[in-house]
Amino acid sequence: MKKYIFILFTIISFWSCTEDDTVDITVLPSATTTGADTFGCLVDGWIYVGGRYLGWGHSNIWTHDSFHYNEEEDKLYVSVPVKPEIRIRFTILSPKEGEESLVTDIQFEGEKLEDGTALVSRFDTKTRVISATFGNGKSLTNGRFDIHYAVSDSN
Repeated sequence: MKKYIFILFTIISFWSCTEDDTVDITVLPSATTTGADTFGCLVDGWIYVGGRYLGWGHSNIWTHDSFHYNEEEDKLYVSVPVKPEIRIRFTILSPKEGEESLVTDIQFEGEKLEDGTALVSRFDTKTRVISATFGNGKSLTNGRFDIHYAVSDSN
């Protein structure tokens, strides 16, 4: 009987994880502009995808915790969990649809990476959707996101 109880508790413990299994961490998401709430990039050739490791356990709000646009500063702040306890952080300065913007303050696992650029393919302030491809041409490559963002200000 103890063996069956142990097996039951083992199975239940597997279901209690907060990982979002709908995100395939072995494939980068497509570069879309529909507000698909996707994020992915390569760091030193390794794939990192956002939305799988959730701080709040709700897959439909992960982007509001990760993408904040400050209208006064005209900056998009990004902080995406890509593994437990690991985030990719950066800031996009003055994002404008159809233009290339500077990406600064890139950090991965506490290491500061070289600045890069982002090509913004969509920036819709009414629906709060921004889509871009980004990288620094060195350790951070093939980055892309298509997300809904939150708005914040300096106050």
